[in-house]
Amino acid sequence: MEQSESLRRVIARARRLRGYRLLANSFPAVAAIALLVLVLRWTIPQLLWLLLIIWRADALLMVVLAVPWLVVSWALALGKIKCPSCEGPFTARFHLWVPRTCQKCGFDITAPAVSAGHRTGP
Repeated sequence: MEQSESLRRVIARARRLRGYRLLANSFPAVAAIALLVLVLRWTIPQLLWLLLIIWRADALLMVVLAVPWLVVSWALALGKIKCPSCEGPFTARFHLWVPRTCQKCGFDITAPAVSAGHRTGP
């Protein structure tokens, strides 16, 4: 029973960490799309109307994601977001692209719960 409760807690924390990782990794991708649209605007001026639509959507996403991305990225960089397995900081420093494994113990937050190799208990 205690092991099952501990497993549920690790799974829930890994799910939350996957959400944080998705948020942290989405901002650089949106910024890359914005840069691509800028380059295409100058190289293919015939597509200006389509590129303006994409640009507006991308700019809206960047505005919406900017503050949450900054908060989550700094929380990861400062070690405030912990690994579900070892309780240590998930990342050791600021990452533009957050890895899927813990930098300390190697716990993979994208692995299925059965084969994740987590520790259950102290």
